Amino acid sequence: MELLPRNKEEREKDILWFFDLALLLKVVNGSLEILGAVLVLLVPPSLVIKIAEFATSGEIGQDPDDIIATSIRDAAQAFAVHSHYLLALYLVLHGAIKVLLVLGIFAGKKIAYPLFMIALTVFGAYEAYRGFARHEILLQALAIFDFSLLILTAYEYRRRYPIHSSLRDTQGDYAGR
Repeated sequence: MELLPRNKEEREKDILWFFDLALLLKVVNGSLEILGAVLVLLVPPSLVIKIAEFATSGEIGQDPDDIIATSIRDAAQAFAVHSHYLLALYLVLHGAIKVLLVLGIFAGKKIAYPLFMIALTVFGAYEAYRGFARHEILLQALAIFDFSLLILTAYEYRRRYPIHSSLRDTQGDYAGR
């Protein structure tokens, strides 16, 4: 059994499969962010604090320095203190942008590729900044995923829409393809 594809066509097929899988993951992620925004608006901040305190009270009682339990409580407090409307707005915009751009790519809209690459660059840079500044592994992983998807998107965009394809078509280089 051979691990690496034998020819360019098989490599292209594998790259396209990974690209499509990554895009599907982005749609799922964006949809969950939109759902999260709705939940943020529906769930009162006081309930979030009560749930976090209930969920962590046993662990905090045993170990007041437990990093996971204190992180959950801190996140609940931050949610209650900071405007949860801003969080909801961020989640819905972040999710909607990703979902709409990926749907545009699946629909074959040429403009969706560069817009998606811009969005991935902005989101990835922000995730990298926050992830590495605050030592948050999840954000670091998301940044790596976004930058990897950026590379795949650029590759697929160049493959589907060669730079001089319209020029070549008018000169006859690709006539009859």
